[in-house]
Amino acid sequence: MRRHTFQTLMRRLSQSGFRQDFIRSAILPDWWDDACANDQNALSDVEIRIARFLQRPIADVRNPAIELPVPRYDQAQLRRIRNIDRDRLGPAIHSALQIAGAVVRSLQSKDHPPTIVPTDALTWRRHISPVGQAIKLDDLLSDLWSRGIPVIPVDILPNPTFQGLAGIVEDRPVILLGHKIDQPGRVAFVIAHEAGHIAAGDCTADRPVVDEEDEITDDSEIERNADLFAIRLLVGQDTIPEITGGDFRELAQQAVNLERNIGAEASTIISAWARHTGEYATATMAAKALYRGVGARNTLRDHFRRHVDINAATETDRSLLRCIYGDSETRVAAD
Repeated sequence: MRRHTFQTLMRRLSQSGFRQDFIRSAILPDWWDDACANDQNALSDVEIRIARFLQRPIADVRNPAIELPVPRYDQAQLRRIRNIDRDRLGPAIHSALQIAGAVVRSLQSKDHPPTIVPTDALTWRRHISPVGQAIKLDDLLSDLWSRGIPVIPVDILPNPTFQGLAGIVEDRPVILLGHKIDQPGRVAFVIAHEAGHIAAGDCTADRPVVDEEDEITDDSEIERNADLFAIRLLVGQDTIPEITGGDFRELAQQAVNLERNIGAEASTIISAWARHTGEYATATMAAKALYRGVGARNTLRDHFRRHVDINAATETDRSLLRCIYGDSETRVAAD
């Protein structure tokens, strides 16, 4: 008969799609070290954490003969998906929603109900930028967080993961970013797209919208509308400004000229152009030529720090929050 040990528990979790590096960050307590693996009291604590995380009876977690299935999200709306079985994305979706729950419970203003996103993107644009200036990533994040809508960049998730997720967690809209894209304009477009899903009411607590990859073409109505919402919000019109493309330097110069003329941030224009043409390599080089190819992760981190009170989080929520910016930073913040 197979014995129930920490090692067998880790193997069962790995078979369910949760590898040990994720478990160490998301579930194991701050004080855990390798010596704890042979401590029965420590194992009991881990069992409780895993049962809570997987939403399974603790008896199932303790029984080595029972599989540890991932909670199913059969109604999740998977968009822009490569040839990936729905069940393979289950661990990433479940983990992201559990992390989002930890963020919502740790908000400094969690007692204030969220303010809805305007259904008209042009109205929202005028609210964010009354004088018609270009909306940058920082502007968009400031507005969403002020509405009580967290934008959560997750550094550690089970693979395969997704690029963006729009959902409802504990009665609050949330946006999660699963890819580590650092280009501000591209990240702003992804966030605006996910906000479009929220504004349209596309997602519910049981039906998150999950966009795996923006390089995948998806001509469904739900995606066309979310893209149009993002273009209207960030560019200020219904179509992407005409750019001839070609050499990345020419692309960068055209985008800068458009920024001056129409009040849309240059790297966002480039990202919208890439989403339409699929020319992501050229777009990346153009953004770098404008010195706007990096910095999104730091901006996302800054807003997270301002609005989430890690010190007030429970110990198990702090473990989940470690998945957002890594183990060392969260531990320092929590001390």
